[in-house]
Amino acid sequence: MRKYLMIGLAGVLLFTFLVFISISKETLPPFIEMEVKGLRLDAIGQNPVVILADKDGKRALPIWIGLPEANAIERELNNITSPRPMTHDLIHSILAQAHVKVKEVRIVDLKDHTYYARLFLILNQKLIEVDARPSDAIIIALKSKTSIFVLAKILDAQGITLAKKSMGERYGIRVQELTPSLASHFNFRGEKGILVSEVISGSPSEASGMKAGDIITKLNAKEISNVQEFEETLDSIKVGSAVRITLFRNDKFQEVNLSVKP
Repeated sequence: MRKYLMIGLAGVLLFTFLVFISISKETLPPFIEMEVKGLRLDAIGQNPVVILADKDGKRALPIWIGLPEANAIERELNNITSPRPMTHDLIHSILAQAHVKVKEVRIVDLKDHTYYARLFLILNQKLIEVDARPSDAIIIALKSKTSIFVLAKILDAQGITLAKKSMGERYGIRVQELTPSLASHFNFRGEKGILVSEVISGSPSEASGMKAGDIITKLNAKEISNVQEFEETLDSIKVGSAVRITLFRNDKFQEVNLSVKP
């Protein structure tokens, strides 16, 4: 009898262990793998921004960087070799000569609008963790052809949803979610709004006076909290009428009129 009890208990423990493993596998990973999608200049200060996007192309993370680092990333993305080794070329060469492998790069924290990264290196089969600026870490990752990861909670808080199709693009405007980091960058202290990321030349949006870097807060006096609300509200407006858009620019609110055409 005791033998059967022990066998039964072992079976219950094994079942519980397998269920725990199954649940653990369904848990979202703490880090999300990202790819470098390109560089942009922000609309206000004309400062370079590197754009990271997840593998599914659903979310992006913009990180403001310095001009030298932007130039280095641009060279890597376009396979341009400098006549003489630049700083990051030298670092990469030293790591290679010392037989140090770059395992991966992680963006691990955000404090006071500053991102923190870690380089994970392998030397003599030992894992070494090195503090780094994200821009430097990204360049080393590109040179080493290794993976870049972002802490999931950072992407949740600061990430931008990448819309596949935009109603606003019909009128020459592309918008994105307004993260706390972007709101602070544009000195916007409101609670609701979306950011204009691009205004297409020759479009109705350009004719209305809208500019990249504007923060849209209302359409026809209706508050706009996110991109979905913007799309749905714009789609519901009767063709041929004008939309009164309230926006924030250069520390003040103003209104423009957008003509909704077929």
